[in-house]
Amino acid sequence: MRLTAHIAALHGAYWSFDRWYRLAWYIWPGSLALLVCGWIYVEKPGGAAAPALGPWAKPAASAPPQPVRHSPILANWPEKLHSDVITCFSNAIDPTPLVEACTRLIESGQIENPQLVAAYSQRGILQRLKQPDYALEDYNAAVKIQPNAPLVLTNRAWIYMTRNQYDDAIADLNKAIELFPPAQAARSYVYRGYCYLRLMDNTRAMSDLNEALRLDPNATDPYLYRGEIERRQKLYDAALRDFDEHIKLAPRDSRGFIGRSDILEATGRIQDALAAVENALAVDPDNARALVGRDQLRTQLNSGSQGNAKKGNGEN
Repeated sequence: MRLTAHIAALHGAYWSFDRWYRLAWYIWPGSLALLVCGWIYVEKPGGAAAPALGPWAKPAASAPPQPVRHSPILANWPEKLHSDVITCFSNAIDPTPLVEACTRLIESGQIENPQLVAAYSQRGILQRLKQPDYALEDYNAAVKIQPNAPLVLTNRAWIYMTRNQYDDAIADLNKAIELFPPAQAARSYVYRGYCYLRLMDNTRAMSDLNEALRLDPNATDPYLYRGEIERRQKLYDAALRDFDEHIKLAPRDSRGFIGRSDILEATGRIQDALAAVENALAVDPDNARALVGRDQLRTQLNSGSQGNAKKGNGEN
């Protein structure tokens, strides 16, 4: 059981945070060797298994995209801290033990600056939803140690975005985009495009969102935000295509269905709009915007039916 727990913990940590590790699992020989070698390195007397893994809570539909994080490389951490490293950077429904493990790493006085930055950044991610003030403090501490950390700057921008501090977010994202290798800057472009969208700068927003899709064609949020810009400009056909593409790529995200419903309502297709908003509620039954939209659309349909009925009676 101990062997199984350690293998599961290591695999879970790498799988959650390292995209290259996930890709490696499609190539069995190499990935199996990596897993076995990693376990041999980590497995030591007195070690502890990581907590059970679980899905991250989905943010509110109106929130900007989630921050991003990278997997730690265990070889760069003191061996006796590996248990806390695996816990801090793992994935669990309850973030409390993860935050505590990150705190122990930060307060240990035994890690170098790159690892300290990673621990601050991870603790910030874990606290970003329920304790955003603490998360911001952690990102500030990380940036103070390493001002040229594009990932931390991008994640700090996310906090600013949730507070409508778009100018502060853009300042961080400008730096991040300059520091990231181009192939890794897609998320920063999405965030900056979102900021420009909220600042009503449609041209810059569209430019950033198009660049994000060029760098990462599988990204979902750019389609959502492009659709919102196109709806604002009354480019309804283009907006509908983007919302439909978002639904195709993220069928469990209610926002695409809500956007589609808005376009269909704007173009007078009330019955189809109602069907779209009902699809949103099938995905997210408690979505307040979808619930209000459904009631409004039903009212419009009922009013239209009654009007037609009166017209028909008058003609008779």
